[in-house]
Amino acid sequence: MNRNVESFAKYAGLATVAVEWSALLIYYLQMPLYFGWKYPISFFATLPETRWAFSACYTLAAICFWIFTKHHLAKYFTVPLKIFAVSLTLFAATGLLPYNPDDTASVVAHVSVALSSGLLFLVGMFVLAKKSQDRQVQTVTYAAILLSFALTMLFLLSPKESHLIFAFEAGSWLMLQLWTIWISFYVHKKNTAR
Repeated sequence: MNRNVESFAKYAGLATVAVEWSALLIYYLQMPLYFGWKYPISFFATLPETRWAFSACYTLAAICFWIFTKHHLAKYFTVPLKIFAVSLTLFAATGLLPYNPDDTASVVAHVSVALSSGLLFLVGMFVLAKKSQDRQVQTVTYAAILLSFALTMLFLLSPKESHLIFAFEAGSWLMLQLWTIWISFYVHKKNTAR
């Protein structure tokens, strides 16, 4: 069992990104009229046709990234496992907690959980980069953090009617996904060079 987890862990970062993109593909295939532009990604948690994908994919993505972080990335870097554990638990909770945009308490809970998850993820990345002696890891990680944070702020500060809502939110995630893909290949390259 442990050997299977170790084998999967090498690819679990890439699996995380694949699962997240699968969610977007399902949203598009199921509800193309609502995909993109002014609807935030959380909107798909409210539609019966896509609610299952929202919950399943985000929970699965959290599990995959945890496996990647704990069983693979931690072999090569000082990884703040507790920070990532809380972030990923909150990320899964974002997908599992019922969300109703017409209920103020539901919106506050959803936004709080989602933002806390994202900010803790960025903190985890920052700590990993700061403790790394590898300049390339530091540079790429800091750039990804800065871009993701900036896009998140643009998402939060945009008017609800803005046609850029989806682009800002998806863009902030894309920065984290690109970092995950990059670090997966970077670790593999360094490992095979030994």
